[in-house]
Amino acid sequence: MKVIAIVPKLFDYLISSVVEGLYKNNIEVIASEASNNVQKVYSKKEIIKHSKDADYILVLRGKTKGNIPPKYFLLDKINKPNLTAFIDGSEWTYSGFPEKNQIIESLTNPNRRKGSKWINKRMFKYCRWYFKRECYPEDRQQGVIPLLYAAEDKNFGNFDFDKTIDVFCSFGQKVTGLRHEVENLCRKLKSEGFEIVIKSGLSYEEYKKLISKSYICIDAWGGGDCTGRIWEIFANKSCCFSQRYNILFPNSFKDGYNYVEYSTINEFENKIRFYLKNKDKCLEIADRGFQHLLEYHTSKGRTRYLLDILENDSKKQNSSHNGKSSVGKIVYLHVIFNSFIKDPRNIFKYLNEILKELKVRVQNNKISNN
Repeated sequence: MKVIAIVPKLFDYLISSVVEGLYKNNIEVIASEASNNVQKVYSKKEIIKHSKDADYILVLRGKTKGNIPPKYFLLDKINKPNLTAFIDGSEWTYSGFPEKNQIIESLTNPNRRKGSKWINKRMFKYCRWYFKRECYPEDRQQGVIPLLYAAEDKNFGNFDFDKTIDVFCSFGQKVTGLRHEVENLCRKLKSEGFEIVIKSGLSYEEYKKLISKSYICIDAWGGGDCTGRIWEIFANKSCCFSQRYNILFPNSFKDGYNYVEYSTINEFENKIRFYLKNKDKCLEIADRGFQHLLEYHTSKGRTRYLLDILENDSKKQNSSHNGKSSVGKIVYLHVIFNSFIKDPRNIFKYLNEILKELKVRVQNNKISNN
């Protein structure tokens, strides 16, 4: 199978896991950028040529505000909407930029985590498939397909550490979900004599080591319900406490069996006090969570889930999507313009990337002339 992968220049958790999964499923990947686990980059001419006999066209858009957008304009040349899938890893809104007061309002009203501009309507209309990381039940009714992050190879660490830490809590920002309240509760437990570690800014290897040494590790909503932290906890065999998701979660975990979920700080406190008195249950839950991860939520499994949907749908009657020669250019310019308006600093980021690409072209021309 051959897949065109139109990806952005900068890293994104969802894109990275999907691309790694493509290679693990032995897919020939014709990628547009040297990012997100891409092993080989192709020129625009090569991508267009390969698209003639490609099985699918994947357009992957991450959550990062100001990320250099994928080369949407390639869709104008490829023009195969019946084979095109859009993978939307955004949060807050489809642009990735929150609406005014959205983050603050979401603390008391979880419905505000979903902005009014939620779906990229042009891509939804053009592409045969629209996958979204933050997919709510009402989105699914419209035809949007849930696609969560997954555990990549780099997320797995050494499992041979003894459990010496009761609870490990490590958040970057603490302004979304129940992160602030959870961290304060952990400090309270620490004052009572429990072995609690609250740290951030660690090296990735040290971070994974602390997860592995802990009976319990905490996950809570970030910009979206779906976080990278939850997969890191499962991958390093700790009992995962996770704030209950509102988004769709295919092949989900089961509360009290292979993870522990909470929706209020009172529920969190009651459950964590119970499991701190029953650490043998933490070990059982951690092991079952790890096994469930291996079965359904690795990068290979996540991409297999995506490909199975494409394959099964392709066996059915052809889609009625009609090609629109201008969709790629319009979307590309819209993303750049919106990014400049929301954060003018992104202008310098884009200009820097353009200069880099020009230098590469000049260097390649010199080599070919010689």
